Amino acid sequence: MPKLLQLLKRRKVNYKIVDSTIELLIDESIYSIDVLHKCFYWYSSGYDITILRSDIADGCLQVQISPKNKSNEFEADCLISRIKQDLIDYKLRDIVTKETQSIRELIIAKAFAYYNLDTNPATDVSDPVGFNPNHVNG
Repeated sequence: MPKLLQLLKRRKVNYKIVDSTIELLIDESIYSIDVLHKCFYWYSSGYDITILRSDIADGCLQVQISPKNKSNEFEADCLISRIKQDLIDYKLRDIVTKETQSIRELIIAKAFAYYNLDTNPATDVSDPVGFNPNHVNG
C-alpha cells in the first residue's frame, strides 16, 4: 500500500499547502462527495473551492481551497481544523438524514392524507387562546 494511502487510512484527511492554496485529499469511503459539497459551500464566500476526483490516490477526492482575496493572509492550521470539524458535522447530518428518511416520509404522508373535515374531535379540546376546532368551516 502506498505511503499516502496508509496516511489516509489513519487520518481520513490529508493536506498540503502550496503557495496560498490548501490541497486536501479526502477518503471518499468516509466522506461522500455530497457531504463535501454541503460542507464546502459555506466556505465559498471567502474562498475559491475546487472538488474533484483524485488522480493521486484511488477512492479519494481532492479539494483545493484558496482565498478569493489574495492579499488576505489566512491561518492554515486554524482553517484546516475548522474544515475537519465541519466535515464531521456534515457527515453526521448525512447519517441522521438517511436514518430518519422513512419516518419523515411517514409524517409527510400522514400530514397530507385525506381526512373528513366534517367530523368533530372525539374528545374535548381545551385551548388557552380560544381556538375551537368545532367552528372551523371546511
